[in-house]
Amino acid sequence: MKKVLFVATITGHINSFHLPYLKLFKDNGWETAVLTGDTDSVDKYCDKKYTTSIKRNPFKLDNIIAIREMKTILEKEHFDIIHCHTPMGSVVTRLAAKKARKNGTRVIYTAHGFHFYTGAPLINWLLFYPVEWYLAKYTDTLITINQEDFNRAKKKFSKRCHDIQYVPGVGINPKKFDFKMNKKEKHELRASLGLKDDDFVMIFPARLDKNKNQGFLIKCMPELIKENPKIHLLLPGQDELNGKYQRLAEKLNVENNVHFLGKRDDVPRLLKISDLAVSSSKREGLPVNLLEAVESYLPIIALNCRGCNDILNNTNNKILTSNNRHEMIKAILDHEDNKSKTNNIEAFTTEKTIKVLSEIYFKKKKILHILSSNKFSGAENVACTIINNLSNKYAMTYCSPNGPIEKRLKEQSIDFIDTNNNSISTLKRIIAEHKPQILHAHDYRSSIIAALVGGNAAIISHIHQNSPKVRHINFYSIIYLILSVRYSKIIWVSKSAFDDYAFRRILRKKSIILTNVIDEKQVYEKSVSKKITKSFDLIYLGRLCQQKNPERLINIISETVKLKRDITVAVVGDGEKKEQIQSLIKARKLTSNVKMYGFQQNPYPILRASKILVMTSIYEGTPMAALEAQSLGKPIISTPVDGLSKIVINDYNGFVTNDDAEYSEKIIEYLDKNYEVISINSKKRFNELNDRESYFKNLDSIYEGASK
Repeated sequence: MKKVLFVATITGHINSFHLPYLKLFKDNGWETAVLTGDTDSVDKYCDKKYTTSIKRNPFKLDNIIAIREMKTILEKEHFDIIHCHTPMGSVVTRLAAKKARKNGTRVIYTAHGFHFYTGAPLINWLLFYPVEWYLAKYTDTLITINQEDFNRAKKKFSKRCHDIQYVPGVGINPKKFDFKMNKKEKHELRASLGLKDDDFVMIFPARLDKNKNQGFLIKCMPELIKENPKIHLLLPGQDELNGKYQRLAEKLNVENNVHFLGKRDDVPRLLKISDLAVSSSKREGLPVNLLEAVESYLPIIALNCRGCNDILNNTNNKILTSNNRHEMIKAILDHEDNKSKTNNIEAFTTEKTIKVLSEIYFKKKKILHILSSNKFSGAENVACTIINNLSNKYAMTYCSPNGPIEKRLKEQSIDFIDTNNNSISTLKRIIAEHKPQILHAHDYRSSIIAALVGGNAAIISHIHQNSPKVRHINFYSIIYLILSVRYSKIIWVSKSAFDDYAFRRILRKKSIILTNVIDEKQVYEKSVSKKITKSFDLIYLGRLCQQKNPERLINIISETVKLKRDITVAVVGDGEKKEQIQSLIKARKLTSNVKMYGFQQNPYPILRASKILVMTSIYEGTPMAALEAQSLGKPIISTPVDGLSKIVINDYNGFVTNDDAEYSEKIIEYLDKNYEVISINSKKRFNELNDRESYFKNLDSIYEGASK
């Protein structure tokens, strides 16, 4: 079961704003946990509750203790996602979770309003901006809840945090306001607060603190009362200033018109009996109290403040251009009873924010598969197999030069990007545009290019062949070693490919051997999709290139014909040696024995119509053609290279030899006798090797653990 941890300084923040999102995770089968700095319980949807020493005051030493406490928790518990809120909750989390991120934990931070905003005091910029700039590096997803913060984060932090999102607040539930109060109910609620039916009532629901700035409104009251003795101000909210504003009201002799209501659970009802919503906040993220006022159809007058603008710009409400008492007083006395609700409130509902956050929480990691070839062969087949089997969890795209591969990718509905013949500038642009979390580079060349242009993406190097180029200490093997510091993981398709690499001991810790697997059902279905009238004794299936050494095969066939004149061979594949092989076939007078098919989008009907797969490679990894042949019960005769030595057991499901004469003898032997037994054994061996569940489980683990 996946696990999520919500972090805030106080539990009240979770209960007030984040219960719908804990429910979202529960509904999706996640285990939920909450970590705060108090022992209060979470109202709903929380499986575990942790308490640490987090304090709201950034200068409290308790926060250093909280970092250690949280590190201890994260060493014992692995969370797939940690979503942190509140300034100190986010600082403690991001410092404590550095190691957890390397182990696959994704840290999401919602900034409920940066302290460094347009017009903020210089001290705010000096204190808070450097902290956020530094911690952006340890933030996988940064969520801002107003446009000003979003624009600033994109401009200032995008090089350090590569996933910056805008989510319109924490959301409000319109159903809470979908009720009516009759005159009697309004009269009774007003009377309980010491209000008369003809009193003019203003309301500002918010905690009492310096930032909400209720003192500004209280200082407006003497002049307002002078003009209208029946004007009253409701201030529901928890007092965090130990009675400072109450004392101010008494000092100004307005205590009978300013009502401190404390924390209330009936704010929607209080809004229904009010005539005007006001806001004196100096700084906001996206104020819920104004959203609720809009939803209650109340006219609103607010000081010019980031966050307020996001809500009120498209309504019939007043945003003061200058934050002074005289303008506020004039606006209140002159206000018109405009209904404030407009269609834009829909963007701020809980339903909308749940939808947006769902896409952020459960979004697929972007993975670009980088390949050097524009044709379809072994490594290309592996990349397609991975994409087809893990695309339900990851957003994967195939990147290579354009060519025959594009048609194959279209058939499989795989997204494709042309790398313009592996142009470094083109790849750099593709990565910048798509911002992948992971680059899966196939083979040495692509791995080297990915290391050079990959930016902050994690890189997985997938080595498909035991290339002679890197078996000794030389320029190529040294370059790969130097750039390997950029690789989160190195996948080798055979033990011999790893063992023969010159610097294998240095790369041991970040290496894993994953032998290739195939989709047996897909191979079979394609093999019977087309009927082949001609059958063959032997089939060569692969590129006509130096690595595959097709000349040697033609030489072996030439000798085999002396023992069996009517032997038939299908050669399926294309490559730089095509014309050379055609000339060699003519020169050896084998045109009646060998049929060249060239490249085939679907070679499996020909494979099914053949008896034995023959290979003469100089080096290999775990050849897909061998697995595909085995899945159809075809014996394999091959040179003893790399993964083939593991796949083939001599005289059980085929034979490996480096002696051409023995190679020819085994062809004749298997065609003349024991073919059925060896064919059955070939399918058995395939079933033993083709562990798809383990393969994709390991690959999934590699993707999940890839560092940023």
